[in-house]
Amino acid sequence: MPTVSIDTVPSRVKNNSDRITLGEKIGYGLGDAGGTIITCLIANFLTFFYTDIFGLTPALVGTLFITLRVIDAISDPLMGIVADRTHSRWGRFRPWQLWIALPIGIVGFLTFSVPGLAGDARIAYAFFTYFLLSLSYTAINVPYCALINTMTTDHREVIACQAWRFVLCGVAGFMVSVGLPWLVQYFGQGNLARGYQQGVGLLCVIAVMMFLWCFFTVRERVPLALMGQFSIRQHLRGMLQNDQLLLVLLMSFLLINVFNLRGGGYMYFISYVLKGGTAYASLFFGMVTLASILGAVLVNQLTRLIDSVRLYLITNLVLAAFSLLMWFMPVGLQFQTLWLGIIFINCVILGFTLPLHFSLMAFADDYGHWKNGIRSSGMNFAFNLFFIKLAWASSAGIISLVFILVAYQAGEAHQTPASLRGITLTETLLPALLHLLLAVTLLFCKLKTPLLNRMSLDLKSKM
Repeated sequence: MPTVSIDTVPSRVKNNSDRITLGEKIGYGLGDAGGTIITCLIANFLTFFYTDIFGLTPALVGTLFITLRVIDAISDPLMGIVADRTHSRWGRFRPWQLWIALPIGIVGFLTFSVPGLAGDARIAYAFFTYFLLSLSYTAINVPYCALINTMTTDHREVIACQAWRFVLCGVAGFMVSVGLPWLVQYFGQGNLARGYQQGVGLLCVIAVMMFLWCFFTVRERVPLALMGQFSIRQHLRGMLQNDQLLLVLLMSFLLINVFNLRGGGYMYFISYVLKGGTAYASLFFGMVTLASILGAVLVNQLTRLIDSVRLYLITNLVLAAFSLLMWFMPVGLQFQTLWLGIIFINCVILGFTLPLHFSLMAFADDYGHWKNGIRSSGMNFAFNLFFIKLAWASSAGIISLVFILVAYQAGEAHQTPASLRGITLTETLLPALLHLLLAVTLLFCKLKTPLLNRMSLDLKSKM
């Protein structure tokens, strides 16, 4: 990774009130579309890859995910500190898209490779490559998430950027979830290990191109001198005094658990509960991702009519009720078409959540600056990523625990009524509970339109 260099702040910086062009919104969205390729591989395929291809037990997979979160407790905040102190001719947060693009692509390829090792050496390989993938994702995602608050302080522009971001993330998710099963079949020709390695390798090349596109098209409008320099103690004090940030961090943990429980269980649910093959898996994932894209498009329009916090609250209540209903839906080969419709409806509404949530995260960062006078974007988004990774670990741990309790064994021939109920539980009742907890948490959120307008005017007056 290149050394963070100190360079001259550009003499001409665009006014912070400039509207963000469509091309820049697309470029910004592609930065996280590349990240979505990585996270979609982790959320939707890595658990299945580890248990059914790589050969790890569910207990080892849960241990792997949870153990590496201890390391993230150090690496994520450190990355936030480094990002907040980065000075370059390209800006503070933008250059990390350039510096980390190629390393994360290489590590993603290695993570989904099965080495010619056995026993402890193979386990060590899995731990090391996933650690590098997690570390690389931290290095590129923390600055990316903080980037939005150097582009604009207009909350409408923030929501528009987030909507574009998750539309393009939906496209990237479509490529991964629909494309990877076909790529595995095409490249593998019956050899699943080779199919996963080469299919993931192609997707990682696309991710690298997306990161670089973001770097070359996005601009930071806030001069580095106006961002301020604060000590680590000041950053931490500002975070702890930012009640809305702490609330959003909890919400990040709950929401990403929903996505990863569902995503991590999809291949099991498709293969063993609905008895679908490769074609049905691609169709199922296609419905998931197309619905998510539609949800991201619709939510940008809905926020013009309904306050973001209120819309987020209503969305989670509806999703909780719908997820509960899904538990009682019939399953099996003859109900595959029914489930395509069910999952489409659910994922359209679920598609509202990510643009709303990450808009609230940006607003919480502005709220801390407005309330405490301390701008800690890198640190704030680093802790947000840490809570997201905690959700990766907890969701993998929950799936592993459920599978242990129901005595899960890989392969359709080994599925029992108990294992099938356990798989269905991860897709229905557990997400319903998490949506209810999210709705309760949102009752304490202050980041509503009147306060956002006041904050935006106050912050612009300081530029």
